[in-house]
Amino acid sequence: MEVSEQQKGLLEAMRTIAQHEAQRNSGPQFQTGVVVEDPAGYKCIVRVNDTEKTCTLPEHLHDWVSKDDIVQVCDMYGNGAELIVTGSSGSTRKKTLVVNDEDKDKLTGGVTKFADDSGNLTDNTLTLE
Repeated sequence: MEVSEQQKGLLEAMRTIAQHEAQRNSGPQFQTGVVVEDPAGYKCIVRVNDTEKTCTLPEHLHDWVSKDDIVQVCDMYGNGAELIVTGSSGSTRKKTLVVNDEDKDKLTGGVTKFADDSGNLTDNTLTLE
């Protein structure tokens, strides 16, 4: 059976599409976003490029990530099927505390959220003496 030129063209188009999809979905992709509400357990809503995405927040980050934090999100398969928050790099909140180690000439820690006695986040001014 002889393959026609149309069949060859169709096969080539399918091969091109398959190669493109394989490259696009071949591995993890990383994005940066802002947490839009306080996480609830392992669920964390993050705004990435004006789109809210539901992400998994690993247990070791539960006490570290909260509303308004800037976080890194890993798209594990490059297709949006599994999004995981992998770290935090600061906050969009007005009041933060950063610790600078002058001997090492680098920032070594900090606090990106302050809460009142009821656990509500505040932007109160903090004065160190």
